[in-house]
Amino acid sequence: MKPSQILSQDAAAAADSLTVMIEKERTIYKCSGYLDPNEPTIITADDRMTIVDWCYGVVDHCQFSREVVALAMDMVDRYLSIPSYSGDEALRDQNKFQLLSITALYVAIKVNEPVAMSSDLFAEISRGVYTVEEIEDMERTLLNGLSWRCNAPTVSQVGHSILSLILPYVKCSEVTWGFLMDELKYLAELAVREYYFSTQRASTIALASIFNAIRQIQGQEHQELLQAFLCIMECFDFDEPEVVVVASNKLHLLLQQENHDHTTEGMMDVPEAEAPKCIETRSLNRRMRQNLTLYLRELELRLGYDPKKSPRIVSRRSPLSVFGCRAA
Repeated sequence: MKPSQILSQDAAAAADSLTVMIEKERTIYKCSGYLDPNEPTIITADDRMTIVDWCYGVVDHCQFSREVVALAMDMVDRYLSIPSYSGDEALRDQNKFQLLSITALYVAIKVNEPVAMSSDLFAEISRGVYTVEEIEDMERTLLNGLSWRCNAPTVSQVGHSILSLILPYVKCSEVTWGFLMDELKYLAELAVREYYFSTQRASTIALASIFNAIRQIQGQEHQELLQAFLCIMECFDFDEPEVVVVASNKLHLLLQQENHDHTTEGMMDVPEAEAPKCIETRSLNRRMRQNLTLYLRELELRLGYDPKKSPRIVSRRSPLSVFGCRAA
């Protein structure tokens, strides 16, 4: 299928969908900040980034959509931004924060993927750090705290609607459409890792991502895309342009840092173990469990955790205890 064919060919339907998503993100799926860098007793943005990377490792190995991680972290961020005893506890206790995060991933996979990972499997891959009962209790607490709203509009969904509206008004090659969609996907995934973007609307991040992609295109295509993009910005209830520009600049710096890290350190090789394939039943079989366990053991080594050197101790700079033990 050509890249442009993935987008909606019905501009009216795309506009209606975009309007609904914007209204949802402004109201029921709104998220405010919850981390205070001046408060040393609470979790940090680095702790959050570590758990996001762990989630990406799990979904990559299981061949799930990476958008599941965006949905999971949206639940985590919204839950922690709502004043509650359980939320405050998760902010001040890494064990609780980790339990909340892996439970959110468990819920997101169950709701959005055709193959489910059971709570006993999540307990297993946490190396017994959390029991089935703890995960299921946290699931009820999380969903009740969010009033069962667990399907927020994602950056990719909003971005595809915006590109669908641009599609009829520009003449671009399939290579260009493929580039735009790839950049949107990559920047959306990158934004999930950064706490700053958890406080921004999905539409703001989508606009910033598309704008940054358009900036890299040359010639007549650049002019046509930019003109259509600016027109669409004026037609919907997006954030002010100044807010989008700030997000655009932050994404650009984030991408530069990511490219620098890959250049200086090199990318880690993905384990060669066969990735599990989808099966007809909504559960993972024994072989998939074994593959996932082996992969997570390699993942923890890649992220720097060595249980032989630091048993039952999790430092602020090391991976969180989902890779091995509860923090002391």
